[in-house]
Amino acid sequence: MTKQTTSELFEESGSDTISYRGRVVKALVRIPVRDGSVVRVKRESVNSPRLQAVKLSVNKGVVDINGLREPVISLWSHTSPAEVEFTVRGNEASVLEVWNAWSMGGVDTSWIGNSGIVTKTSSNGQLLQCSDGIGQATFSDLVATIEVLD
Repeated sequence: MTKQTTSELFEESGSDTISYRGRVVKALVRIPVRDGSVVRVKRESVNSPRLQAVKLSVNKGVVDINGLREPVISLWSHTSPAEVEFTVRGNEASVLEVWNAWSMGGVDTSWIGNSGIVTKTSSNGQLLQCSDGIGQATFSDLVATIEVLD
């Protein structure tokens, strides 16, 4: 019997949320926001030889960060500060979409192999425990907290 990867299970289920080894695993985390929401992302740890990133986008809106308005931002472990705040812009904005990525030979990679995110809600927002797609799913390759401050 061949063991399926998380990405195969996501595809087979037709969902972005699966049960994997007793855990609820998401390919994409959706967080309610609105126009003007201030969001803080704090990278807690990186435990991987590969460069890791938290990627964020807003449905029907943009991320306003450091004077730039972008539809998608990537907070890479080797280039971004450990803690970042940004503002959601868009009159119809309602959902912040968050996923993890990693670099394979300089290529921005997501949603393959054993990638996925285990979330835990705390008083400081959502803790995201991310597994990149390489090797066993560990959910410790990248750990970050996302908090909507408004």
